Amino acid sequence: MAFLGDNERARLKRVKLPGDYAACVEKVRTYMDTTGLSASDLAERVGKGRSTVNLFIQGRWHRHGNIKEWRYLAAHLCEFIDRNPVEVFTPRGGALFETENYRRIRTYFDAAVERGEICLLYGPPGTQKTFVLAHLVAGRNRRQDNSAFYVYASQDMKPLPLLRRIGRAAGVLSGWHARDRVLDNLAFHFRQRLGRCAVIIDEAQHLPVASLEMVRELHDVSGCGLVLAGSHNLFDTFLRSRTHLEQWMSRIDHKDPLPGLLENEIREIAARELGNGQPAKLTEKQLRAFVKESEVDDVFARGADGRIAPRKYYSVRRLVKLLDQVKAAKRGAA
Repeated sequence: MAFLGDNERARLKRVKLPGDYAACVEKVRTYMDTTGLSASDLAERVGKGRSTVNLFIQGRWHRHGNIKEWRYLAAHLCEFIDRNPVEVFTPRGGALFETENYRRIRTYFDAAVERGEICLLYGPPGTQKTFVLAHLVAGRNRRQDNSAFYVYASQDMKPLPLLRRIGRAAGVLSGWHARDRVLDNLAFHFRQRLGRCAVIIDEAQHLPVASLEMVRELHDVSGCGLVLAGSHNLFDTFLRSRTHLEQWMSRIDHKDPLPGLLENEIREIAARELGNGQPAKLTEKQLRAFVKESEVDDVFARGADGRIAPRKYYSVRRLVKLLDQVKAAKRGAA
C-alpha cells in the first residue's frame, strides 16, 4: 500500500468501519455486487491498484498484505461507499397524469406486490407503462417500503444476467457464476421478507423463452409477484411460444392491452397544464388540435381473434411534447 502521511492516517482513523476485517470485506463485496462494479472499477474510483483491492475483497490481505495496514485500506473503501450510497430507482422528472391507463397499471402493480399475482401489460409506445411503473416503485422507495424492484430487460437478456439485475435491484448478493446459486439466494431473500414483494420487468418483450421460464421459476419458488410490461411483441412471444410457455399461461392472473389516452383526458390535461394547474380557457378549435396531434397509428395492434388489426390511439408522449412546445412558445413571446 502506498505511503500515507500523518494527516491522511489521522483522517482515515476517523472513518467508521462496520466491524472487523471480515465485516469490511462483506460490506465492500455487497456494495460491488449491488452496483455491478468490478474490482477494477472500484480500484479506479478509490485510487488504489486493482491487485490491492482484489486481495482485500478475496480475504487474502492477511497473507499478502501488511496486516497493520488493512484498516487504512478498509477505511478508503468504506469511505467511498458511504459517500456514494446505492440509490433506489427514481424516474426522470415529468408530470404523472392519472389517466385510465394509470389506474389500470396501479391496480395490477398493487395486485403483484400485495398478493403475489402475475400481470402482463402490453401496448404501443406512449401508453405510460414505463413512466407509471417507475413512479409507483419510486413512491414505495420514498416511504422506505422496498417491496417492488424495477428491472429493465435488455435485448435477448439471458437468465443469469437477468437474475443478477434483479438481485442488484433488490439489494441481494447475486455475484455468483452459477444460475441456480443466484436463484436460490434471491428466493431465500424474498421468502424471508415479512410481507410480499414484486419484481417489475420493463421492456419484457426483449426476454427469450429461457429467461421467461427462469422468471416463472423465481415466482414459483419464492411467491414474489411479477409485472411484465412491454410492447405488443410481449404478447406475441406468448402466442408464438405457448407450447414452451404452457406453465406460464396457467399462472398469468391479468393480461391487459393498454388503450392509450382517452379524448376527454387529452382535453383535461391540456387545459390544466396550460393553466398552471387551473383549467385554461382553451377554444374548441385548440382542444381539437391537441386531440388530432396526439393521434398515432398502432400498426401492431391485434383484434379479439389475435390477428393484426391496425388502429389509432392517443399517445401521452406525443401530448407531452406538444404541451412543452406550446409552453416554450409562450415563454419566448413573454
